[in-house]
Amino acid sequence: MKKNIALIGLGGISQSVHLPLINRLHDQVNLVAVVDLSAKRSQEIANGAGANVQAFTSVDQLLQAVQNGLEVDGAVVASGGSHVPDTQKLLSAGIGVLSEKPLGYALEEHEALEKALEANNIDPAVRLRVGYMKEYDPAVQRAKELLKDVKIRSVHVEVLHPADGAQIGFANLRPATSDVDQEVLKEAGAPMRQALQTVLSQDVLENSSGDLDRLYPNVILGSIIHDIALLRHLVGSIGTVDYARHYGPEFPGSLAFAGTLEENGTPWGLDWHFIADYPQYQETVTIHHETGTIELLFDVPYLLNVATQLRTTDGKEDFGVSHNVCTWPQQEAFENEWKAFLALLDGNPVDGSSLPQSRKDIQTGQKMLRALAGTKQVSVPTEL
Repeated sequence: MKKNIALIGLGGISQSVHLPLINRLHDQVNLVAVVDLSAKRSQEIANGAGANVQAFTSVDQLLQAVQNGLEVDGAVVASGGSHVPDTQKLLSAGIGVLSEKPLGYALEEHEALEKALEANNIDPAVRLRVGYMKEYDPAVQRAKELLKDVKIRSVHVEVLHPADGAQIGFANLRPATSDVDQEVLKEAGAPMRQALQTVLSQDVLENSSGDLDRLYPNVILGSIIHDIALLRHLVGSIGTVDYARHYGPEFPGSLAFAGTLEENGTPWGLDWHFIADYPQYQETVTIHHETGTIELLFDVPYLLNVATQLRTTDGKEDFGVSHNVCTWPQQEAFENEWKAFLALLDGNPVDGSSLPQSRKDIQTGQKMLRALAGTKQVSVPTEL
């Protein structure tokens, strides 16, 4: 049976990924509602999506319509800022949620959501997923299988991140809107500001000390969190962050981190570079082990069905050294994520990141923040 879905937040990720996939999954999904602070954008996209799609400017409006009879099985939360308040409202109304990353910006938010769900007997493991689409990439799934049988020696991640146009120019995004009242914008951003004050302190936020007020939400939790989650999924959570560096000619520049994995003390490293004129986004994860190497090469994430490469180097008794490259072009990570979400809504959840995993990733992000703050002689409270 088709699931009735609401799409909340109609920016780049929704326009380039979620709406096209909703069309692709037409035999499994009914889009019944779209929500955006901009009434103009919400109505335009509703009109283009079908005669029965309703447009709203807030989750509260959506839930009022649900009380009045609109049937919604699940919601994708892809709005700006913290997703915790809307996620709590939706889950409490009996609506399953797929939240784009990050779910929130502070551990305090996660703990409050956890308590609210416990009070309402809602199990996030069967009602909530956080949108780390790489978990659903067939190349990642195969790499995880291969890693079960090896002893890891080192892990390294490299991200080459060009300006947005090189990633999402193909999508012909709708122009920015100007019909949202400033007070509405301020109110919508309040949960994120409160969370960041908990993590960074009011002084850091007001004075932009060491650019931490931008690096933490926009880079560490805006981009690097995908790699934090990917390492957790593949080789276990990051334990320590012993090295941090921020450099480069202009913001956001380059970030480098290193430390050890939580479970076995294996060293890991990450280099993230914003290079505006770099020709194409590229992310490489290299895992050396006792008998070879497992490497993942990710392309532009917003281009659907651009296959991730899984590269392996092994020793073969009869053939010497074997170099192998595998791709799965007929599978799309975001689409697999959608199918897993639909299975969750159908009462058949498969393993995937939920509230505890998101909390763990925020902890790791704050470890990176604390290490980075130390290099800039800036004091941040964090919540660790």
